[in-house]
Amino acid sequence: MASFEHRGRAVVYDQVGSGPPIVLLHNAGTQRHIWDDQIGELRHRHEVFALDLPGYGESEQPADGYRLADYVHMLEAFLAAHELADVVLVGNRLGSATSLRYTMTRPDNVRALVLCNPLTWQTVRAGRQAGLAWVDARLPLAPVARRLALPEAVVTRILADQLGEQGRRRMLHHSPRLMAHWSDKGRLLALHGLVQDFPTYADLDVFTPGPGFPPICTIWGSQNRILSARAGVKLDETLHTHTRIQLNDCGHLPMVEDPETVTSVITTFLAAPEVRPYSAAKRPVKP
Repeated sequence: MASFEHRGRAVVYDQVGSGPPIVLLHNAGTQRHIWDDQIGELRHRHEVFALDLPGYGESEQPADGYRLADYVHMLEAFLAAHELADVVLVGNRLGSATSLRYTMTRPDNVRALVLCNPLTWQTVRAGRQAGLAWVDARLPLAPVARRLALPEAVVTRILADQLGEQGRRRMLHHSPRLMAHWSDKGRLLALHGLVQDFPTYADLDVFTPGPGFPPICTIWGSQNRILSARAGVKLDETLHTHTRIQLNDCGHLPMVEDPETVTSVITTFLAAPEVRPYSAAKRPVKP
């Protein structure tokens, strides 16, 4: 485990392996260890970085800075600080949105995108929890979010709702890896900030990649109760995705629910001829 200072706050990450760089970004509410199964395989051929986004996991909780633009700026600073160029970005939900938004401005620095359950304005509006998002966006919940620590029973209920049949069958809502940090005091503040910023995600729904944009792979859990996999089909068409995968018995966390399939999808996609070879000679990104 290492840390990177961004705007005076520590961003914790793991760095393993060697080879072409891959950066893994988790979804809101979880932390970097949701990718442990994928890291175990990818590290043999890649230099892998898995981050705890600000406000989550072991990273510090800033008082603010939970907008999509803030996460994109953090990713840009991280890549520059580690002199990472020609990267592959892999994300889930918020991690997907951050990866896509960064690539929209720096397509030259990204070889490929793997977007699991990509968060956009339309995918969240069409999801089953759109009503909760509507309430949170309109009530002054930040003071409560700063003070509240969720009890374990509530955490397991939240996780069970996020999982598909396979994950619930495996009792993953009781997994220490998924439950980690959910009960930390103030952990809901980042989620509150995310919901407040949802309308700015609308530009992801209308973005159409031009020539030379990195190839995109999307992975959806068709039983996702948080975002709409059906809206994701329309997003795939707009993004002209290279690879489109739906896992029928998975929900919001397919990398944990069906880790072997997700890992296989990533490695197969990265071997596709449309993914350009890694160029170690590329100049480092400057902040």
